[in-house]
Order: sequence, then structure tokens, then C-alpha cells
Amino acid sequence: MKYIYARVIDRLLRAYRKQHARHLKSQFAACGERVTIEHDVVINGAGDLSIGDDVTINSMTHIFATGGVSIGARSQISALCSITSVTHVAEVSRRTELVYSPVSIGQDVWLGTGAIILPGVRVGDGAIVGAGAVVTKDVPPFAVVAGVPARTLKVQTAQPEQE
Repeated sequence: MKYIYARVIDRLLRAYRKQHARHLKSQFAACGERVTIEHDVVINGAGDLSIGDDVTINSMTHIFATGGVSIGARSQISALCSITSVTHVAEVSRRTELVYSPVSIGQDVWLGTGAIILPGVRVGDGAIVGAGAVVTKDVPPFAVVAGVPARTLKVQTAQPEQE
């Protein structure tokens, strides 16, 4: 009997997660085809988020899109990532004021588990951001970056599209 209840609960959870993902996508500024949003993804300011085709956003990722966030086609966002286009003024007396600075993630980008992308950053096409990296500056196309703050480890040569 416990097995039957577990299966029913599992089906209900899957249906809820699917509906939640559909609801999120309907709020985006733009949403491509075949976009996968896993469970427990939180998106603040969904109306300022644009996503290309074939993008995957894995579980427990948090996107603060109010300042504008774009994610290019075929990009993969691993679990536990944070992407934010919003920060606070550094001056103590004005710290409650928000600063909006758009984030751009190019096509074919891979963000490793727990990567953090800060406001105003552009991640170039084909780049790889290592797990746990904190990206504070622009990432060149096809670069591999890692660390806190993220540093470029190498720049790969662009690979031709396979047919």
C-alpha cells in the first residue's frame, strides 16, 4: 500500500513541477523552444528574462532577472547556480538602494554547479564556468574560468558545428 501512495505522490509532484515550469516560461520576456526548467528553480523578475532554444536550468538555481538577464541557445545552467542582475549601492548610508545591471550569457555556455554570475557580467559564447566560481568580470568567448573570483584558465579554439 505504501508503494501505491508513493507512486501517486510522485505523479502529483511531477505534474506540479511541469505546470510550475510552464507558468514560469509564460512570464519570460522571451522563451525559446525545448527549454527545460528543473524543480526548485526560483526566478525573480521573470518578465526581464530572455532564454534561447534548448536551454537547461537545473534544480535549485536562483535567477534575479529584474535588471535584465539573457541566456543564449544551447546553454546549460547546472544546479545551485545564482545569476543576478541586481545589487546594492556600496555606500553605507545608501545601501538600501538597488542598482540594476544586465547579465548576458552567450550561446553554448556551461555554468558548473554552484557558479555565481554577478551584475553586469557578459559570458561569451562557448565559455565554461567552473563549479563554485564567482564571476565578477566579463568572460571571453570559449574561455574556461574558475575560482573566487573567477580567472581565465585557458581559451579554447572554437569548434565547428557538427552536422
